[in-house]
This record gives sequence, structure tokens and C-alpha cells, in this order.
Amino acid sequence: MPYARSRLPLCTLVVTLLVQAGYVPDGAPANPAKPYQYTVPEATNDGWETAHVSSENIDAEVLKTLFDRVLNETYKNIHSVLLIKNDKLVVEEYFQTWHGDAESRDLIRALDRVTMHQQHSVTKSVTSLLIGIAIDQQLIRGVEEKISAFFPEDADIFAESAKDTLRLKHFLSMSALVWDEWTYPYTDVRNDHISLNRSKDPIRYALERPVVGEPGTQFVYNSGLAITLGEIIYKVSGVRADKFAERYLFAPLGISNYYWWKYPNGTVQTGGGLSLQPRDMAKIGALMLHGGRWQGKQIVSEAWVKEATQPRVSTGRPPRWLAPEYGYQWWLGTFRVGERVVASYSARGRGGQFIFVFPDLHLVAVFTGWNDNALWLQPVEMLQQYILPAVK
Repeated sequence: MPYARSRLPLCTLVVTLLVQAGYVPDGAPANPAKPYQYTVPEATNDGWETAHVSSENIDAEVLKTLFDRVLNETYKNIHSVLLIKNDKLVVEEYFQTWHGDAESRDLIRALDRVTMHQQHSVTKSVTSLLIGIAIDQQLIRGVEEKISAFFPEDADIFAESAKDTLRLKHFLSMSALVWDEWTYPYTDVRNDHISLNRSKDPIRYALERPVVGEPGTQFVYNSGLAITLGEIIYKVSGVRADKFAERYLFAPLGISNYYWWKYPNGTVQTGGGLSLQPRDMAKIGALMLHGGRWQGKQIVSEAWVKEATQPRVSTGRPPRWLAPEYGYQWWLGTFRVGERVVASYSARGRGGQFIFVFPDLHLVAVFTGWNDNALWLQPVEMLQQYILPAVK
């Protein structure tokens, strides 16, 4: 709708229009420190039943303390928190974020349920589901298949006997090839992921890395392996991974709004290029919680969900990660809450994107945010200190 002619100064008019679009001017806090008030999530006919937290035996007062700390920025740059308990969406909170320089906060934008969030490495866990679906469809015989069988055009790479021993299970568990993605930032060409992004053939770049020790025994975080998994989907199905996901995963889940970044040669970035809305992230968690089913329909086999969430290799990550083991593109760990030990598996992405599944509590927790530093693990603390203690 066009705006009527205004006599306001141009700068004032611009700010007014930005505020109406969900932005507020420089100087305002990202989340004004007013007391948190809980509201039941809105039912939107997207497959989610909603309910009050108290009806699912979650302590609303404990959650109030948590969200007051988000609003006063004790917890910083949190974009959204969703909780699904007993298949009901009971918490759905969105906050505000700034655009531009974080210190000047020149424009602040309110987030909501239709805001798309880049998943970063949460994408890897979705890619694991695609591999499971391909196995279910007998496009792939199983995790013992040799990687070399999928890439006959790169036979020269696999001429080395050690590399020809690599199997699909080694790529899924990130225990296959030498790779350095964590020593240098994602702006530094010495970071293998950045070098892969700049290469003409990202798959060949990944496959050319040396074998790490004895495959299957040493965890080496490697986005190149996850991107190669997406290419395997293309090899066996003749459909790019994004379209394969749309047909066999997203459509059955009722997910219609997504974006998947591709390399110039058409390779889908299945290691970190997916963007989703938070409610749809929660559907991925619920699918896993129910052994591959969504609303009674089997989308990926229960056998694959169990296989993907079994410990395959020790990660060697510090205790604050609460993820000492890795499955097939899923992180595994336990939380201690009082006398309880609560098992979990999770999808984790750079900056603070998380899907946590707690099978024993019948709970899924989703977080989005942007902290490209040590604060990206804030949701782990939020779970440990507030959310899990609130679940009675």
C-alpha cells in the first residue's frame, strides 16, 4: 500500500517506515528489559497442536526467569526458543536482533515465526536423514558401501589403498579424512571449508584430503564430508539433494518455506547451506523423537533413526559442549539435572542454531541466534540451568 505524502523531514520519515517494518532506531536495546510474560503459542494450522506449559508439567516460573535473562541480555543475541512437550508446542518465543555493527546497533529487527534462519551445520543432521531415506528406498545398500563406488570418475583419488577402504559410515561419523575447519576463522583461506568453497570442484577438493589414521576411530569435524554426502544423494537418485529433500522429507513434514544454497557447479551445500523457520526445525526434532514418523506417517525408517543416534566415535570436545560422542551427523550427550541423567541427541549449527531431542522426556528444544564466538553454546547452559529443571 503506498504511503501518503508526508511533511516530516526525510530522515524522520525513513526511521518511521523502518519502525513500521519491524526495525527500531539506533540506541534502543535489542530486547527492552521489561518483565517476560508467557503466552500460549498460536495455532496456525501448520501441523502443531499448542498448549499451555503448565498443562504439560513445565514450571512457568522457571521459564520466566530464563526469558527475563534473555530480555535483559544476560543471554545475548538469542533469536528464538521453542519447546515441544508431548507433541505440543508449549513455548514459542522470538526476540530482536540488530543489523549492521553490533556495537552501534544502527538498526534492530524484530524476529517472528516466518523469519528464515540459516541452519549452518544443523544442515548436516538433515542430510543424514536424506541418506537414511535413500537407504530405505534401496538407492544405497547401506553404510558399508565404499565411497569409491559412488565416484568412478575420481578413480585416481581412490587408487591409494588406504583411501579405497573408506566407507559411507566413515563419512557419516566424520572419521575419515584429515581436515582443519576450527583452527582458523571462516574468513581465512587456511580454513579447509573456505578453500573448498573457493575450489572449482568442491567434491574433489574434499575427497583429495588424506586419510585420517584408521577410518572410524578418530573424529575430525569436516563439512566437506557432509557436502559429499549430498552429492552421493544426487549420484544414486539423479535428483539434487535439495529437490530430494523437498520430495521425500519436507513435503511430508509440511515444510514449504526453505532455502538451500548451491555452489556455482550445482552442488548443494549439504554441510551448512540450508535455511528453515524455527517451527520447521522443530518438526525435524519431532520426526526423530518419533522414530522417523510425523503424524503417523513413516518418513524415514525407525531403524535409521536408531542407527544415526548411536555413538560411533568420541568427539573429544570440552565438557561444556555436553556432546562427547557423535553418531551419523548427530551429536550425542547427557545432561545431569539434580539426581537425573537426561540423554539427548542434537543438531548443532554455527552461531547458535540447535535442535535438541530428549527421548526420555518426550521433549524437543529449538534455538536460533547469532553468536559467532564462545557464546554460541549459551543454549546448552539455558537447557542445563533452566529448561530441563523446569520439566517436572
